[in-house]
Amino acid sequence: MYSKIKVLLTFLITLSSLAKINVVTTTTDIAWLAGQVGGEHVEVKSLLNGTENPHFVEALPSFIHKVASADVFCVVGLELEAAWANKVLKRAGNKKVQSGNDGYCDASHSVEVLDKQEVALDRSHGDVHSAGNPHYHLGPSYMAMAAKEILSVLSKADSKNSKAFEENYNTLVKNLKDLRNREIKSLAQVKDLNFMEYHKEFTYFFKDYELNNLDSVEEISGVPPSAARIIKVVNEIKNKKIKFILATDSAPRKVLNKIVEMTGVKIIISPLSIIDYKSSNAYNALQDNLIKQILESK
Repeated sequence: MYSKIKVLLTFLITLSSLAKINVVTTTTDIAWLAGQVGGEHVEVKSLLNGTENPHFVEALPSFIHKVASADVFCVVGLELEAAWANKVLKRAGNKKVQSGNDGYCDASHSVEVLDKQEVALDRSHGDVHSAGNPHYHLGPSYMAMAAKEILSVLSKADSKNSKAFEENYNTLVKNLKDLRNREIKSLAQVKDLNFMEYHKEFTYFFKDYELNNLDSVEEISGVPPSAARIIKVVNEIKNKKIKFILATDSAPRKVLNKIVEMTGVKIIISPLSIIDYKSSNAYNALQDNLIKQILESK
């Protein structure tokens, strides 16, 4: 009898040691980061699939179900998911992942944030985040910063594997640094050209790769430009010899096509987020696709 109990206890201990941390993230970009840092010790699920606009999402029952069983819940932060993530957290009723508890992860806490506003802004100012621009994932250096916060939260959730997490983190940081250095060399041939973005989604990308970003097409972030704004943008493109406008899939093609028709500016379209976040090469692929388009259109 004693031997059976001993075998059962050994089995339960072994099973417990093999259990993975259940990490749920809001976006695929943060899911990819968590997977890279957590490695074999985490099971990562993203609430979004990478094709949605993360500003405008409903608190779906499937989201609530996933967060209810999570060990760690990780957000981009900087108010990106403010309209829906808090509702998901509240309805999930999972104490360990509520804001302020050890299972809650705001990846922006370790990021050197751009575009911070001096005063709080309401929705009349458009899709503007007073805490700063939340689209840091398109800059490799800023992704490395976000990974540091994920490392900290995972190490608290599973201290016995903290060494493995730190080794994974160090490898990730090196890979992101190598990616940036490689792409900077590629982009040297367009370093003197002027860029614009449709929405302020590429600000960290421009900053990280030392490119000249002069303006955004939107006057009020998240609000389609008026006819008067389009004329102003057209004049700016002509006067400042802007070569490229970077935009994501959600940007209105009719507006972009009108600007192209009037100026001949090159439009570079990129997905905002990673799609296949379980692929170790997914982030490199996202960056490579964007940069390849720029270089081929120069």
